[in-house]
Amino acid sequence: MRALALPLLLAPLAAAADIGPLSVEGGLTGVYLNETDSGAHDESLSGDVIATLPWNDGVWTLYIESSTETSTDSIFNRYPEINADAGTAQDFEGNTRIQVSELNYRFDVGNAHQLTIGQIDPSAHLDRGRLANDENADFLGAGFVNNPSIEFPDYTLGVMYRVPRNERRPEFTAIVSSSDGLADNPGRSYRELIDIGEDGKGVFVGLGARWAFGAARLGLGGWYRSDDHPLLIDENRQGRNYGVFGVYGWQDGAHGYHLRVGAANRDVSPVSGFVSAAYVGETRFGAFGLGAGRILRSSHLERATTAHTTHFEGFWRIPLPLPATESHLSLSVQHLSNSGFDSTGLLVDDAALFAGLRVHAWFGGG
Repeated sequence: MRALALPLLLAPLAAAADIGPLSVEGGLTGVYLNETDSGAHDESLSGDVIATLPWNDGVWTLYIESSTETSTDSIFNRYPEINADAGTAQDFEGNTRIQVSELNYRFDVGNAHQLTIGQIDPSAHLDRGRLANDENADFLGAGFVNNPSIEFPDYTLGVMYRVPRNERRPEFTAIVSSSDGLADNPGRSYRELIDIGEDGKGVFVGLGARWAFGAARLGLGGWYRSDDHPLLIDENRQGRNYGVFGVYGWQDGAHGYHLRVGAANRDVSPVSGFVSAAYVGETRFGAFGLGAGRILRSSHLERATTAHTTHFEGFWRIPLPLPATESHLSLSVQHLSNSGFDSTGLLVDDAALFAGLRVHAWFGGG
């Protein structure tokens, strides 16, 4: 099966090349978070570089990223919901590395329909919205970046087909990929990534449609994984994980609103559902954001020691006058209850408050 993955990436090179101008852009993001009760704190730094190169009738995209290491007792590991930017590019020991996160080729297949093949990020294309999928500028909380009820693979080998929206139909997206991405493999290696037929791996399939109603956007979809999952009530039996999701966004001038829901198979998934609401308003003093989310635990988990996770986040994003960049500083506060569904207070506090600072600079392409 490994031999099938390489032609997926190399096929576009076979044609005589008509190469356009190379565009490169990138950025840096630094995050500091402090747990106010205990005084425990942690920092993270990440870097991103995106290069695009028109090639024949399509575009190559290369996305390289790096992030600082996090220790085992880091608050980012103890409370994984609070910083979606932490640990996104680490080796199997949790050390810093520079990694190729995406390498794919997108091209038209007729009637403006697009096909993308290669190493992709399914979470960036299915469960997306105006106030989501951007931990560098908007909410840091993982549940406000991507729907936690969807068991997305990490950066993985796959194919995406997209039909654009027009006056008669919605936008339609279909993704078929390996169930295990780069960070899902024990060694986090590219050898494991391209071995898509390895025992225990399966297929991730995601379908989504998006409608536009004036200033509003509505997205609905579903997903399925074919890899085995032990049942929560009997680990000796296996099942499949699947679910549905919805995203609603509305932009009214300087005010943006975002609603997100999702449900997964409670027989195998600890996360049985999710619901959140978010608001971001632009003012002359910067942007203000407020978000509230609830991650629903499966009813098959032990009731005496688990409870639903509730997450609140607020931020104030202030533009910075740095030359040749889009830069800002953000102040944030987060309140998290029952992190990881743990309600005992033994592993983590059953309720924790975090104060944070984020600095971000993005350097434009060209």
